[in-house]
Amino acid sequence: TYPIRPPVIYVRPVSTMMIKEGHRHVAADGMVYMPYLHTWRNGSHNLVDACLAMSQMFGQDPPVYSKPPDYTQSTTVPPPRYDQVAVHGNSSNVSGSTSTATIAAASSSTSGLSSVFSSIVGSCNGFGKMDINKAEEKLAKEAQEANEAAAVARAAEERETQERKLEQEARDRLTQLSRDILDKYRTSSMEELRNDFKDQMLVEKSKSFVQDPKEGQIAYLEKRKQELEKYHQEVDSGIEKLSLFIKNVEKEKASKSSVDISVDELAIPSDIHSAQMLLLSAENAAINDALYFLDKALEDNSITLQEHSRVIRKLCKQKFLVNAHLLKIGQVKASEAISSRNAWM
Repeated sequence: TYPIRPPVIYVRPVSTMMIKEGHRHVAADGMVYMPYLHTWRNGSHNLVDACLAMSQMFGQDPPVYSKPPDYTQSTTVPPPRYDQVAVHGNSSNVSGSTSTATIAAASSSTSGLSSVFSSIVGSCNGFGKMDINKAEEKLAKEAQEANEAAAVARAAEERETQERKLEQEARDRLTQLSRDILDKYRTSSMEELRNDFKDQMLVEKSKSFVQDPKEGQIAYLEKRKQELEKYHQEVDSGIEKLSLFIKNVEKEKASKSSVDISVDELAIPSDIHSAQMLLLSAENAAINDALYFLDKALEDNSITLQEHSRVIRKLCKQKFLVNAHLLKIGQVKASEAISSRNAWM
């Protein structure tokens, strides 16, 4: 019974209209056959959608038309009244004093057509004017039309199932693609947040290091600034002393320009170490000149190779001692300069 099984729908024209003979979806008694009823499913189908399907179907092919002026009443079986239709399974019960057959709703087109055939036979017995052979032919035609409608409905259902399958696959692919994109975005966002957090931590540590009043970077730079200012003042003072010394030397040079000055008097050492460095530097330069001229003499075959080797060994030994003495004096002078600098500070 409805809504488990599809409802039984009849077209009942008004007195001025009549049912179209040979209609694809409406029988002569007004019973409606359409794919929506053949593919009825409880839960997904309802009367509203059935009415919409009939509206679309009858809009393309109307089942009724106006009676012509010369129309005479035929022996077509009238459709039963709605209060006389009793649907119970696949059977029909006849009620009332008239011989009009009550057509039962069928779960399938075959059982429904069988009940229609029995009702038509009953009507023929009642009226005695309808030929049974014509009724059977008409019934076969209606059954064929119903089967064709069922086939169309099945094909439409298969297409709909295939479309739903393709739609579901597309939806699944789109969902997976969206999920992958969101996962990548989440991963990149998390990595970005971690890097930002690390940078923030470094900034906080750098801030504490820079702003520390005792050991911070600002305090260190302030201290270095004071030291550089002090060194700058010392450099200015040294520049003034050098300028004064140069002026004095120029004055002395101008006053003694007419007197010949010995070469030894041009470089006067201020202490014993400077004097030693001056003498050792002169000796080192002399040894270098001697080595040069010995090589030239050997090249010109002025001396033999044995004599050249003997003198070279002697001069190299002396040169080594001179360089070692110079290095030692240089280290002593450097230590004295550091000591005097610390004493100034």
